[in-house]
Amino acid sequence: MDRPDLGRALTLARAALAAAPAGLLTDLDGTLAPIVRDPAAARALPGAGEALAKLASGLAVVAVVSGRAASDARRILGREDVLVIGNHGLEWLEPGAAEASTPTDLGAPGADLHAVLAALPASPGVTVEDKRLSATIHVRNAPDPGAAGEALEAWLGANLPASLVLRRGRMSLELRPAGAGDKGTALTALVERHGLRGVVLLGDDVTDLDMFRAAIALRSEGGVRAAILAVAGEREVPPEVAASADAVLQSPRAVVDLLRALARDLSGAPRSWPGR
Repeated sequence: MDRPDLGRALTLARAALAAAPAGLLTDLDGTLAPIVRDPAAARALPGAGEALAKLASGLAVVAVVSGRAASDARRILGREDVLVIGNHGLEWLEPGAAEASTPTDLGAPGADLHAVLAALPASPGVTVEDKRLSATIHVRNAPDPGAAGEALEAWLGANLPASLVLRRGRMSLELRPAGAGDKGTALTALVERHGLRGVVLLGDDVTDLDMFRAAIALRSEGGVRAAILAVAGEREVPPEVAASADAVLQSPRAVVDLLRALARDLSGAPRSWPGR
């Protein structure tokens, strides 16, 4: 087979989706949308949204689970007919809904978050993505991203209130309300809501580990068949992410190929990938 990574991922995904009711959850940046220097310029690859919508018509649930604000993630996806869970599980934007539902008890962390952002030291090339319920500090465009990230992490470690938690991502730092949920709790909620027996997960960064670990726990309990797929993108997938995954896809383009193949399976169309 010309694409052994895709062949193995398809085998695992098909086995998981055969355990109906089944669902598919995918990250957005670095998974469906290639990483770009300006986060506002990110767009899902052509065909990604269409494939997800087709899968949503045949599976119990399909969701894009992103660290971005839910409305921003929907904009990047370019579809309104797919469930979007934003802010690392804090916002649920249902298909066709105009606004996302959010927890009602985040007043104090929200005020603390914006106080921290207002006091954050300025650093060349560093940008802040304020998502209202959480924030991402991007260091990708700093002259020395590693040094910028370390300096900001040290400052946040000394100034972050107990109501907020700091998580490191790839070329970014994430600030979120403490104990308010994450991508893992979002997965667990979807499994319970839809009674899922099979699930396919796709993600590329350490921020997806909560979702991967929740799936591993569900799988170990014997109630859910899970296929956990990491995405390498333009660089190697973080070691801890690869270690938690069952297979690694080499790029967001391979993710779109996978989604299209799975959508063809549901529609009954012939499988056309070499070797399948």
